[in-house]
Amino acid sequence: MATNRGGLVRCALSGALGVAVVAAALPRVTGTDWADIAATLGRVGSAPLLALSVLWLAGLWVHTPALTTALPGLSHRRALLLNLTGSCVSNLLPLGGAAGTVLNWRMARGWGFGSAAYARWALVTNLFDTLTKLLLPGVVLCWFALSADAPTGRLVTPALVGVALLVVAGGAVALIARDDRAVRRLGGWMDAAARRIRRLPAAPEGWGERGARFRADSAGLVRHGWGRMLGGKLGYAALQAALLWACLAAVGVRADPVVVASAFVVERLLSMVVLTPGAAGIVEVGMAGALAGFGVTPAAAAAGVLLYRFFVLGMEVPVGGLALLGWWLGTRRVRTTPSGSPSGPVHARPGVTTARRPLARPAG
Repeated sequence: MATNRGGLVRCALSGALGVAVVAAALPRVTGTDWADIAATLGRVGSAPLLALSVLWLAGLWVHTPALTTALPGLSHRRALLLNLTGSCVSNLLPLGGAAGTVLNWRMARGWGFGSAAYARWALVTNLFDTLTKLLLPGVVLCWFALSADAPTGRLVTPALVGVALLVVAGGAVALIARDDRAVRRLGGWMDAAARRIRRLPAAPEGWGERGARFRADSAGLVRHGWGRMLGGKLGYAALQAALLWACLAAVGVRADPVVVASAFVVERLLSMVVLTPGAAGIVEVGMAGALAGFGVTPAAAAAGVLLYRFFVLGMEVPVGGLALLGWWLGTRRVRTTPSGSPSGPVHARPGVTTARRPLARPAG
């Protein structure tokens, strides 16, 4: 009980910090006040909100091929469920990605997937997500360079940071993907620590051998499915950028697409700073400041960013919460049913172990 209470307190404090940052810094950074921001948001009608909701859901659905490819046998519906429920938990807690990962692991185990298959899924999908976020600044900087009137200086710093991180991350991934030596060396250290500290888990075949097999399976998965995974990530990013443009249009902003793309790049990079749930406060201030710096009307810039973040951050909490509730009720119903219908087999690619013994199929 004390642990639960402490978690709730941390959640409330971190959420309050994000709200406080937005409340105090957003008007100051954009040079407007909350009355103008609220008046701008109040002019958005129900029809634009419905269209924005459809666009948001379309982005989530386009993203599912990246998730199903990384876990062979996973359906698109369940991939969407993993995405929504994991994001719901992640957006409620600071550093909530770990909690979301544990929740998704329990869901995947209930569907018959083994822990190694899920760990590979989490590693590969997060790797492609990070590489996509780091690739975008360089792409947008090139776009700026081709625009005669674009003030490229405003994007040079984030672009250089993103490209530098991309080079480092890509080099590390390429080194590990091509060679087992680093993995086996790390596994040897873990085996030695497990022999000295009995509380640490030990692998019967050795952590080095298990890590090498995991690396080989992961490399095979990427080799066969990198196109679908990258396509899903890029399609998701494109539709989220379109959602940002549509949110700005809904509040009366007719910004140049390259300006919208620059604000989206700022959002992608700042979303990696998870000091608050979903980087709330940090992202809003950074995006609105970038748009105002590019000449967008301050109140409209702030209102458009808040509307965009309402969908990509706020909507994921209630929708993901409802999806999580449905999954939980489904698992309870399966446990209390004497004869649940067994789930179908999970089909894996040769050489990639994905599923353990099939369990009962939960509703959801």
